Formats: sequence, structure tokens, C-alpha cells
Amino acid sequence: MKIRFIIIILCFTYKLSLAQICDSLLIQSITNPGPNNIDHINQSDGMRNSAYYSDATIFYPINLLGIEPLTSIIMIPGYANTQSTINNWGIYFASHGIAAMTLETNSLLDSHTQRRDALLDALITLKQENFRFSSPLFLNLDTNSVAVGGFSKGGGGAQLSAVNNPNIKAVVALYPWLDNPMPNELNHNVPVLIISGELDVIAPPYAHADIHYNYTPSSTNKLKYEIQNASHDVISGPYGGGGFAGIIALSWLKTYLIGDTCYCPILLNTPNTASDYDHNITCDNINTDIINFKKERKLINTFDVFGRIVSADKKNQLLLYLYNDGYIEKKIHTR
Repeated sequence: MKIRFIIIILCFTYKLSLAQICDSLLIQSITNPGPNNIDHINQSDGMRNSAYYSDATIFYPINLLGIEPLTSIIMIPGYANTQSTINNWGIYFASHGIAAMTLETNSLLDSHTQRRDALLDALITLKQENFRFSSPLFLNLDTNSVAVGGFSKGGGGAQLSAVNNPNIKAVVALYPWLDNPMPNELNHNVPVLIISGELDVIAPPYAHADIHYNYTPSSTNKLKYEIQNASHDVISGPYGGGGFAGIIALSWLKTYLIGDTCYCPILLNTPNTASDYDHNITCDNINTDIINFKKERKLINTFDVFGRIVSADKKNQLLLYLYNDGYIEKKIHTR
């Protein structure tokens, strides 16, 4: 009886400890700004040029560099908008520990498919930036953990990019716009967050956001947050809906991009600024393929700082160890 009592106490203590860990995350401020200092780079700093977009900026948390590879989101603006209109999202996500790449379209009039292609091509840029020796992000990006997002036609393009690339980890579709989409155009398994405005006359929810939600398969984790009294609003960014736009978007990425399940309960509660809120998620069935970071790790190759394959036992040199899960470790072999 005494042993049983001790076991119960230990189990309760473990659960309490876990709850306290999550509680500390849930009560922290996840509005603007986050706890990290940020900086940014763009193509003038040596990033890859692309034929699919005219410029790009990557916002990143300075104080997290070198600690562990950063997850990322790539975002693109809407019709007739420049990337400056979504930079507030880049700054917000970076301040909360997620590298955020914002794109400048080739033309303000680019179609949703052109915005899709820009997002997909930017995935290549991110991977190259991770291996560009002179980049502050050199070996600091987890290029296997990337989300996409966008505003209006950019949000539509983000949805389409998930159909084309199932390796994308999450979608953030802000006031998304697609021209008469068909169910097959939104048939993907990438967790998607859809944010819309109740009074949006450019992309009315019934003709766009609601269709995005309904046509995305029921087997896909999805959430629709319609902001009360909001129009087709890009400028408010994460401040939209009294700050809940940022809270919900960040919690979505923390849950499905990073795999921090402590943020999932936030998504279950309807914000008081919602005119419509719907989802099919439960916090006990999150895709373990996304959040399982403890799978067996095996060394694939060892490189020197110039990218040349070298022996793993090369002494007194900084070496880069590439593992099967995409993780890259930097260390000096001394034995």
C-alpha cells in the first residue's frame, strides 16, 4: 500500500511538473514583440537571386544563432502589395525564434500561381543560405522544417505550394484569395491556418476563406479564424483581432512547425474577437512524423568549412557533421 502511494505521488509530481512547463509557456506574452533580438539580410547581402521573385529579406533571432538550427517560414504579399506590407509578420516570427523570409514579387500584379512558384523557389534559396559560408545563417537553419504563408493572393499561393510540395510543414493563409478553386487544388495534408476578415469585400470569407477551409481535406489539420469587423487588412499583421492574429499564427507554427505541443491548447479556445472560428484539431493526435525529434540519428558525411568531404577523425579542425535527419553539428575533433 505504501509503495502504491509513493508511485501515485511520483506520477502526480511528474504530471504536475509537465503541466507547469506548459503553463509557463502558455502564460508568457506571445504578442508583439517576442523575447529575441532580431536582424535581417537581403539579396544585397549575398543571398541567391531568383527569377521567380525580385528580392527577399530574412529576419532572424540573433541570440539563438549557434544554439540549434532555426525553423523557418517563407511569406509572400498579396496583389498590388510589396513585401514591406508583410515585414511586420517577419519581425514578429523572428522575435519569437522562427526565421522568417519575406518575398518581393516580380510584379505587383503577379498571379496566385506565380506567387506559389516564388514560394517554392525560395525553399531553394533558404537551403543555399544555410550553406553560404559568409551568411550569418550559415549552418543555422533546419531546412527540413519550413512553413509557407502569404496574404490574399499570396495566401492562395501558399495553399497551392503545399499541394506541390508535401514536405512543407505548415501553411499560414492570411485573408486567402483564389479564383474559383476546385477541391483538387486544395488537396494536401499540410496543416493549414486560415485567417480572414468578417467584413472583407475583396476576398469575402464565404467566397474564399470558407472555401479554403471546406475544400482542404478533413484528414488535414486545419483551423479557420474569422476576425470580427475586420476588412481585407494587411497592415495590422499580427496585431489583427486585438493581437489574436499573431497569437493564433504563432501557436500554429509552434505546434506544427516546431512540434511544441504546449501551444496547442491555445488553438482550441475561440478568441473573443472571432466572428467565426472552426477547426478539426485535437491536441492528442498531432502528427508524430512532424514532432518526433528523437528518432535515431546517423552520421551521413563530414565536411570541412569549405564544404569538402573529409574524414570524421580529422584532428584539431572545425568539422561539420551531417546527419540523416538533416541536423548539422559543428565541432572540433580533438582525439
